[in-house]
Amino acid sequence: MSKISPKSSKAQSEQPELNEEIRHVLTEIRMVLPGAQALLGFQLITFVLSDFDKLAYSLKVIHSLSLIMMCLSVIGLMTPAAYHRIVERGENTEHFHRFAGAMLLAALVPLALGICGDFYVVMSKVSKSELLPIMLTILLLIFFGGLWFGLPLLRRR
Repeated sequence: MSKISPKSSKAQSEQPELNEEIRHVLTEIRMVLPGAQALLGFQLITFVLSDFDKLAYSLKVIHSLSLIMMCLSVIGLMTPAAYHRIVERGENTEHFHRFAGAMLLAALVPLALGICGDFYVVMSKVSKSELLPIMLTILLLIFFGGLWFGLPLLRRR
């Protein structure tokens, strides 16, 4: 009969909880990733549309920056899967859990910026006003920041 040390016993009892936490963070990533990929696809398509050439140069630049932000977001959302396989060799570790959570949160920043940038382009094209698109885009960015970061941080306290 082998003895189980208190340390290994504790590690075994924490493993199911860690597995569940990792499952949660990966599920959260799986929820965000398809939307980000779809938006990225739509952004890529706009370059080949004839109306894209009619946009002002400044709007083309904003759209291009938004495209870069969406690429960064998608890359960030996909990174935990590769990291898990290469670095952790498929093992669930606390380090991976923290890494995946940090990547998810970090990917939300360029995602919000990419959406807001293209929102500004659309509002500029639709609106006759120069101020309205700026105001609406700032409000949208505040809304993203408030719901994605502000509210959770407030509730955590």
